[in-house]
Amino acid sequence: MSSDKISISDNKNSSKSLLNSEGFGISNGVSTILALLAGFYATKTPKFTAMGALLSLLLTDPINDSFSIYVSMKHNNPDIAYNTFIGTFVSQVGIQLLFLIILFYSSNVYNAFIISSVIGMLLLLYDYNKRFKNKKAIMKELSKILTLIFITFVINTLFYKYYHNKL
Repeated sequence: MSSDKISISDNKNSSKSLLNSEGFGISNGVSTILALLAGFYATKTPKFTAMGALLSLLLTDPINDSFSIYVSMKHNNPDIAYNTFIGTFVSQVGIQLLFLIILFYSSNVYNAFIISSVIGMLLLLYDYNKRFKNKKAIMKELSKILTLIFITFVINTLFYKYYHNKL
């Protein structure tokens, strides 16, 4: 009987962990890709080059993030660590693939950035509404990501203006 309780408890913890990994995947995927697209737009990166960069990121970022989370959690509970690894990996791949498809079908990087920003904000609102019940907390978290994206855009714009003709 007690082994059944442990099993049920582990399943509850695993599903709770998957929900958190989904949130991490959404937040990390959206903020990473939107910051990159902002940088690509600021530096006037051609669409083909941006597609190559996002494809490279799609192949490396989710596995690296997920594996790092897995390793950091494994010593406490290997089952939860594995489920979190899978949940984080699947959600990040899905988010990043969505933005890669948007870029592929967009006429240019600017249009992809605008469309991705709208979809990214909707995904973040979906995720934050599930995790934060307080509207102030939701707005605070959204403002953090928007600030990160804005800072990335400004830094890349300044870099492009300064080094464009020098490199």
